Amino acid sequence: MLGAEHFDRIVDFLRGIGLPLEVGPFGPEGFLPGVTIRQGVMHVDPDHLHVSGDLLHEAGHIAIVPARLRPLLGTNLETSLREAAGDDPDPQARIALMHTETAAIAWSYAAMKALDLPPETLFFAGGYRLEEQQRDRFMYLLETGNQFGIAHLAMLGMTGPCGVMALLHQNGLAPFPAMTRWLLH
Repeated sequence: MLGAEHFDRIVDFLRGIGLPLEVGPFGPEGFLPGVTIRQGVMHVDPDHLHVSGDLLHEAGHIAIVPARLRPLLGTNLETSLREAAGDDPDPQARIALMHTETAAIAWSYAAMKALDLPPETLFFAGGYRLEEQQRDRFMYLLETGNQFGIAHLAMLGMTGPCGVMALLHQNGLAPFPAMTRWLLH
């Protein structure tokens, strides 16, 4: 596993913030090798997990979903989220549904920073299907506070806006990558 030395710290962090997570011999099946979600609980098989940092990204998808909808999440996150929140008028559910990828990326970046992990934990070669130059630009947007997912996290009340987004909206929270809360209630 790439980044195996960070696996235990990541698991401890996710459990510490209250994200439901089980580690065991679940097998290789899942949307990522060794990772599946059942009823809102992330199941991880470290023997089949390719990159430990993937746990942060997938946790970000779960974390931005309102707590009442989390138990409805399954292995295909987007499909199960669409089914759970499709007609839900709750603005938080709409943000989780419409901006799940950008918000999960920003969330995982904030978690990486909180854990003081190297950028390669998330942005490894071939990750996010980005070439090296694209990956560098993508990280620059996160580092300068100008990636769209940051604004989505701020709208959810999980962090404060920064970068250009701070000119458009203020919510009184400490700016990203500081997180006021890691999970929606």
